[in-house]
Amino acid sequence: MSKVYITWHYTSHGIAYLKHVLSEFYNHTSIPKEIKWENLIQRELNRVFNNQRSNGFQFDKIIYLTAPQESFDNISSRRFNYKNNYKDIPELEPVKNIYDEIRDDKNGFYYNLEKERLFIKEKHPNKHKLFEKTLWMDIQHYEIKTQIKWLLEDTNFTNVYNADSFKVHELKVNDLHDIKQITHCLKQYIEELPKDDEYFINVSLGSSEIQVAWHILADFNILPNKTRFFTTYDSKNAEPKEKFQPFSIKEIPTKIIKDIENSFPFFNDTLSEKRKLVDVQLKYFFKIGFSILLIGERGIGKSDRIKYVKNKFQKECMIKGDVKEVNCATFINDSLAESELFGHKKGSFTGAYSDKKGLLEEAQNGILFMDEIHTLTKPVQARLMKAIQTNENNKMKIRPVGSTNEIELEPIKLIFATNKTIKELRDALLPDFYDRIVQYVIKIPPLRETREDIEKDWEGVWKRLKFGKDSLPKDPKLIAWLKELELNGNYRDLQKIAMNYRAFTIFEPEDRKKICQNLKIPCDALSYTKTQFELYHKQSNSLSPTTKENVISVELDINNLDAKSLQKKFRIQLLNWAKKNYKTNIEIAEALKMTPKQVGNWEKIK
Repeated sequence: MSKVYITWHYTSHGIAYLKHVLSEFYNHTSIPKEIKWENLIQRELNRVFNNQRSNGFQFDKIIYLTAPQESFDNISSRRFNYKNNYKDIPELEPVKNIYDEIRDDKNGFYYNLEKERLFIKEKHPNKHKLFEKTLWMDIQHYEIKTQIKWLLEDTNFTNVYNADSFKVHELKVNDLHDIKQITHCLKQYIEELPKDDEYFINVSLGSSEIQVAWHILADFNILPNKTRFFTTYDSKNAEPKEKFQPFSIKEIPTKIIKDIENSFPFFNDTLSEKRKLVDVQLKYFFKIGFSILLIGERGIGKSDRIKYVKNKFQKECMIKGDVKEVNCATFINDSLAESELFGHKKGSFTGAYSDKKGLLEEAQNGILFMDEIHTLTKPVQARLMKAIQTNENNKMKIRPVGSTNEIELEPIKLIFATNKTIKELRDALLPDFYDRIVQYVIKIPPLRETREDIEKDWEGVWKRLKFGKDSLPKDPKLIAWLKELELNGNYRDLQKIAMNYRAFTIFEPEDRKKICQNLKIPCDALSYTKTQFELYHKQSNSLSPTTKENVISVELDINNLDAKSLQKKFRIQLLNWAKKNYKTNIEIAEALKMTPKQVGNWEKIK
C-alpha cells in the first residue's frame, strides 16, 4: 500500500511551497494520527532537503494536479504582477539591480527563465549564484511548466525524491470557477487511482471552487476509503509586509458536511412549535421504552437528536452504555450486514480471523441507532426481526454468525431512522418488521417548515465552521433569501451557503472583481453566494440523480386550433412539465436550452 500526496497548483504560492510542505513531513519519522504543525518557517524548510535523513518520512508518490496555464491566468493576475514583487524581501536586496533590469518591459523577458539566466550570466556573472539561490522566492510567477522543470532539475528536492515519484496530471478544466466542471474532472481522475493506497490531500490549494469540489467528492463517497484531508494556511498575526509568513499544516475532516450535520445541538430556545413537539416526544419516548422511528430529510441531523437526549436524560432513562451508530446503506451484502449486527465466530467465513462482537452486543444498556433502515434487504430484516423480539425480562437473544449458541443481551434502546415517507417505508419493509419498528414515530421537520429559526440555524452553521462570531453575516437581504429557499439539504445546504459566502470575503479585491465579471453578477458576497449555491445544488443533483418525469404528455386538439394557438398551448404544457422536474428558472432554462429571460416570458403566456 502506497502513501500518496495530492495537491493542486496554486498561483499565489507556486511549487516551492509544495517543496516546503513536503519538507515538514520529512522532518518527522512518520505521519501522526492527527496532523497539526504550526508556525512553520519557509526559509528554514527550504534547506531541509539539503541533507538526507535515514528516517525522514517520504511519500511514495506525489501527484501535482494542474489545469491549462490559461485557466490559471484567467482567474489571477498574480503571475503578471512581477515588477515590484522583489521589494521588501531582504534576501533580494543584493540583486535588486538585476531584477530592475530583467523586469524592464523593453527587454521582453516576461518571466522567461532561460532568457533571464542567459542575461544574468552575461551581464552579472558574479551574482548568478545568488539569483539562483533566491529564485524560490519568486518562482510562483513563472509558467507551471517552468516551475516543474525548476523543481526537478535545479532544487534540493531531488536529494530526497526522484523524478519518477513526482507525477503531473493536467485536468481539462478551462474555468477554475466552475464547480460542476472541476468536480466531474476530479471525479473522473480519482476513480482511476488505485483504491488500496492511502491518500493525503491538501484541499486548501487551488481556487475556492476546487476546495468545495473535494468536499463534494468526499460527501458522495467517491474518494478512496483511506483518504485524509489537511489544509495549509498562513499565520494571520504576521506583519502585513512580510511576504513569507509562518504557516501551519492541520488535518481536517474529510466529510465536513456530515460533521456539521452531526454537531448540531438539540432545538435549544426554538421558536418553532414543530421543533418543540419533537423535544417533548423524544424526552417521553426515551423514558417509556420500546423502539423509536425518526423520519426526517437528509441533512436534518437525526443522529444528533439521539445523542443529545441520551446525554440530557441518561440517568432518568437508565442508559448506562454508549450510542452505537450504523448506516444500513453501507452494508454491501447480507453477510456483512449480519456480521456487523450480530457478530461472528473465528473461522465462520473467509477473513474471519478472530471472534467479533456485533453492534447489538456492543450496544447493551445503551442505544443502537440504525439510520437508513429502509435499505436493509428482506433476509436481513427477517433475522433482525427475530433478534429484537424481547423476552419477559425485556432482553434480546442473538446468535453470532458461525455460532451454535445464543447470547442473551442486556436491554438496548433501538432507534431507527429513515428519510422515506411512511408509504415508501411500508413498501420497503416486511410487514412484521414494519410493525415492530413503527411504534413511536417522530417526524423531524425540515428547515423550510421552521423558517422562524432560520437566523439561529444560520448562526449555528457559521460558528461550527469556525469562521468566527464577529464576522457572522447578518445582512437582512441574506436572511430574507435564506427564508425563501427550499433548503432540501437542510443544514447541509446552509453549510454550502456559508462556505461560499466566507470564500468571497477572503478573496483578494482584484480576484473578486474578476470572478464577478466572469459570472456577470454584481460584485458582492450575496450575489456570489447565490450563484455558487445554484451551481452546487445542480452538482449534487448530478452526482446523486433523482428520478425525473421524462415523458411529456401533450394533448392538443389540432382540428380546432390554429398554429399560433397550438404553439401557445404546447409551451404552457412544456413549462408545466419543467416546473415539476426542476426547482429554479436557471435549471429550467438549462434543461430546455433557453435563457432564464425566455423562461420568464413563457411564464407570462395566458
